[in-house]
Amino acid sequence: MGCCLSRDPSGFPYAANVNQSQHAESTRPINSANEDTSADPLALRNSLSRSHSNVSNSHPSHSARRRRRSVALSEHYNQPIRPHVWRSKRRIWSKAQIARERQEFFDTRVTGKPEVWAALKVAISLLRSGDVLTAQSIVDAAGVTVPSGDLCDGCYDENGGLYRLPQVIVSDPTNAVDVVAEEREDRRSGEADDEVRNSKVGVDIDSDDESEADLESKSEEKGKGHERDLITVYARLSDRGGPDLRIEIDKHQSVGVLLQKIQSQVELTSTQRLRIGYLGKILKEHETLHAQGWKEGHVVNALVLYRST
Repeated sequence: MGCCLSRDPSGFPYAANVNQSQHAESTRPINSANEDTSADPLALRNSLSRSHSNVSNSHPSHSARRRRRSVALSEHYNQPIRPHVWRSKRRIWSKAQIARERQEFFDTRVTGKPEVWAALKVAISLLRSGDVLTAQSIVDAAGVTVPSGDLCDGCYDENGGLYRLPQVIVSDPTNAVDVVAEEREDRRSGEADDEVRNSKVGVDIDSDDESEADLESKSEEKGKGHERDLITVYARLSDRGGPDLRIEIDKHQSVGVLLQKIQSQVELTSTQRLRIGYLGKILKEHETLHAQGWKEGHVVNALVLYRST
């Protein structure tokens, strides 16, 4: 019994046709490929699959390109830190104002790691003094990365926490002044008030025509005017519960007066101090509440902070 594989090819009925078709394909001109494939559906499908394969090999897929560009999550993009140069357009800063702003900024940080904030504070001070190498070593030792090299653009700790630093905290503006402009204005306005007061005193001394009734009437009007200027402020202490403190001050008095009245009602240790916060910012002690955007009826935050040792 013979095997089917050992049969003579000449006895296979389709052998001649196969050989002839192969010979025809090998002798067919290349330019006529399109015409022939249109006549044979199977050949057309094979031709299209081969051309698609060639195109796929010549153009890598989007996912492959994306895999090449991907960066490991453990790698942190970092650049050497550099001084930040800027010019203030909104206000004129004095040296004293800048120092006070920086102290309040680092004293009121409640997010992030305290050790990272401490390292950034020292590094910024060194950077302002020109010691860039030491500042860089402190930043590196704290595990802080600065993607752009500019601390004002944001920096990150080892866990990816973001630390934002305003421009005035990082460096002095190029147009900073040594003398506080507003203090000069206060002195000028104070001198003008003294002149007006002296002129009024001179009139009062020279005229003896006012009766006792007139003086009492003026005193009553002054008292009523003082009552109209009183405002009620509710302060909420940050370190304890309980009801809000109710403080009455003159609307023309500064935030510093409000702080003194709050301190007279609460017990603070020698290492604690108070700051007034409102709508996410620390209010300046030498300005009034209304001048800093406070609205009557709103509660202010009395932040109990610890003095730096």
